[in-house]
Amino acid sequence: MTAEVSPARCANFFRRAGVLLLPLLLAGCDEPKITSYRAPKDAPAPVAASADGARDAEAMPAPPRARPQLSWTLPAGWKEAGPGRMSIASFTITGEGGKQAQVTITPLPPLGGREAAVVNMWREQAGQPELSEEEAAKQLQPVEVGGETGKLFEVSTKGEGTNAPMRIVTAMVHRADASWFYKLSGDVAVVEAQRPAFVEFLKSIRIKEAPAETAEAPAASSSFKWKVPDGWQSVTPGQMQDAKFSVPANGAAKADVTVSIFPSDTGGTLGNVTRWRRQIGLGEISEADLAKLVTPLDPANSGAMLVDMTNGGKQLIGAIVPRGGRWFFYKLLGDEAAVAPQKEMFVAFVKSEP
Repeated sequence: MTAEVSPARCANFFRRAGVLLLPLLLAGCDEPKITSYRAPKDAPAPVAASADGARDAEAMPAPPRARPQLSWTLPAGWKEAGPGRMSIASFTITGEGGKQAQVTITPLPPLGGREAAVVNMWREQAGQPELSEEEAAKQLQPVEVGGETGKLFEVSTKGEGTNAPMRIVTAMVHRADASWFYKLSGDVAVVEAQRPAFVEFLKSIRIKEAPAETAEAPAASSSFKWKVPDGWQSVTPGQMQDAKFSVPANGAAKADVTVSIFPSDTGGTLGNVTRWRRQIGLGEISEADLAKLVTPLDPANSGAMLVDMTNGGKQLIGAIVPRGGRWFFYKLLGDEAAVAPQKEMFVAFVKSEP
């Protein structure tokens, strides 16, 4: 049984709004199924990256490209769950006693050479201590993914309070278009039982590039509910971005607004403000200096902050807003003459419900 998924609209790999996934399994069927999925354009993300690492890609525009067709053979008992916030496809697995695990497929901008950072990001999420580059390299095992050689590693959580221990098995393959991440996570017993099926699933993966003429223009931020100020024009987001807008020019002065959403604070306020400073040619700062730059954004959200920086005719106004277990990063960047008139509208936009 074969089906093909065609996303209705895609801003980038981070945004899954408008993507339709056709049901591929009949109720009660658990025989292996071959499935194909047409992946969205602009590779994004999913795990959060360090402030100085992969997330610097948000400053680099990603030209639209044709969507590759992703196919796989679905193991018995796996059920398709559709794309998620940062994944282009996901699957649920139910084990004994109703215990659960899931598998996700997430393309990111190319991260080749940063394997140690990737391992440590997963370890941080699992509450495990950071490893040295040499120690992290020892965690990586070779694994076949669709005829290509990938790297696989595992992390486990101890479980605290009402949270049961869980295990995460991750495979990554660095390709020219993106770094593809395949993750099996969930109840320890279910993950252990499904690990052989996961390895076979990886072998079945095929990524077929689509002809360039099949590319479609993405519709940026179409599913968000936030109030976009008058005069802002939605444009194609770049890598690691969920939405992007051009703001009204002021003569020759121009500026853009970008929004990126991650499941963690990606290095903390200091790391992000330091990264933003580098984007306009400013140097690094200390934790003590940070207090002089950052101001509270919204009394209703004590964790929300705003920073406003200028240098050499360039201005960057950034906001970090934690919401519902995710972190929203907003940035207004460009020529000072174009940025300054937009500050009040930018702040109102940041405060509006996404």
